[in-house]
Amino acid sequence: MKRTFAFLTLSVFILLVLAACNTPQPLPQAPTPIPTLAPATLPPPGSEATASNAVGITFPAAAPSTQAGQAIYQAQCASCHGVDGKGQVEKARDFSDVDYVRAAAPVEFYRTVTGGKDAMPAFKDTLSEEERWNVTFFLWSFSVKPAQLAKGKPVYEANCVACHGADGKGAIPQAAKFNTEFVAKAPATQFYQSVSAGKGIMPAWQDRLSAEDRWAAIEYARAFGYQPLSK
Repeated sequence: MKRTFAFLTLSVFILLVLAACNTPQPLPQAPTPIPTLAPATLPPPGSEATASNAVGITFPAAAPSTQAGQAIYQAQCASCHGVDGKGQVEKARDFSDVDYVRAAAPVEFYRTVTGGKDAMPAFKDTLSEEERWNVTFFLWSFSVKPAQLAKGKPVYEANCVACHGADGKGAIPQAAKFNTEFVAKAPATQFYQSVSAGKGIMPAWQDRLSAEDRWAAIEYARAFGYQPLSK
């Protein structure tokens, strides 16, 4: 009887030990919690495929001139889109809508100017490729103001020049070069996501620069791909 009791006691003890070994233990608390970044503004669904919108598009060798584009806009576009870019007729795009312009790639605008869309006529037979690119980038002047470019200059020079260069052509091989084709293919929101969360060797700037500073630096960098009215 004593031997049976001892055997049962030993069996219970072994089961308790095995159960303790298989029970997950809580992880130790780190001395400093790992910071969680707030989500950055993400590009709209499908923007990853904007490169496909560039199929068949010829990009200019020289940066488009918004000053030349302004004269074209006033002659060809203002009657529908308004002198202020806010839309003069029904369904005309409001180019002063910052969120809309940030979510659109210039190449998409160029394709619409070239081939037309809905009630908007095509300008491929009335404007040269150079003129179409000039007026396309002029549209950005309605939402990207000179004050924002001026604000972005010192931010870019303090934080971006070492990799991207003072002229935006890239100071190191891995850095993006802000030429017309690179700037035209992607919406500004895509640049903002990369700057905020980091991409490749580029660190995340979300905890280092305010959202306003990031947007200003991005628009200043993108303006290397065209000639803004002022910079």
